[in-house]
Amino acid sequence: MTRRLTVAITLAACIVAPLVLALAVLGGIGSFATIRDLAEPWFGTHAWIVPLGVDVGVLALLAWDLLMEFADLSWPILRWVAWAFIAATVVLNVAAAHGDPVVGVMHAAMPVLFITVIEGIRHLIRRWVGLATGSRRERVPLTRWLLSPVSSFLLWRRMVLWNITSYPRGLQLEYLHLHAISPLHQEHGRWMWRWRAPLSERIAIRLQLAGAALPTSPLCQQDGDDQLIQAAQTIVSQAEQQGVRLSQMDLAAQLRAQGHRIANERLRWLATTIGLRRESV
Repeated sequence: MTRRLTVAITLAACIVAPLVLALAVLGGIGSFATIRDLAEPWFGTHAWIVPLGVDVGVLALLAWDLLMEFADLSWPILRWVAWAFIAATVVLNVAAAHGDPVVGVMHAAMPVLFITVIEGIRHLIRRWVGLATGSRRERVPLTRWLLSPVSSFLLWRRMVLWNITSYPRGLQLEYLHLHAISPLHQEHGRWMWRWRAPLSERIAIRLQLAGAALPTSPLCQQDGDDQLIQAAQTIVSQAEQQGVRLSQMDLAAQLRAQGHRIANERLRWLATTIGLRRESV
């Protein structure tokens, strides 16, 4: 399927590229005489260099900008400078029409078409590169914005803050967040938990979300949450039966002795999670 899509895009590019070049040439020819006449008092017989140089420069800037987009190294200044020269060319052509609106629209038509086509190509390249590198952020569907605008904004905000590009992954993170704060809602209120809940519990929620949102490499991958929670509950239960009160460091030492991998940043979250579960039983 991917190969077919690549072939289709290649064929479309081979067809579109000559059309875009033809549109650029026609637009340059349409404004060539006007710009040449305006530059003739200063450049004399070499006035043709000005419109030709501007058109070639615009094409070079836009081509280089598209190449940078394809390499995922976009530099917007290239596009802005090209747009500025195109806009200046249109303004000069409209000024030469002496206020005739019909002539002004005709002079602005081809540059607007050219910019629209170039932006369409840039949009295609951005989506293509984003899908290939996994850096393109998927949008929150419009229907969700209409049905639940507040939660959709919070979901979009969390995706941006945690650099989550997948919409289903964002939904999963939102579910984890709601599941984590539900005990705080019940104990402190739906809105007041942000101020009344202990700082350690709020930080534990952030650590839990960070562990779920940030990717981990295979070398640094840790045991799953359920596996750690089950093992920690077993250790705490055995310690309570023996009348021993464990600290977080003791819990971590016993977990690591059993072969579980856990970072120090997750100790607070694990201890809080076990405490919440024991209190809810």
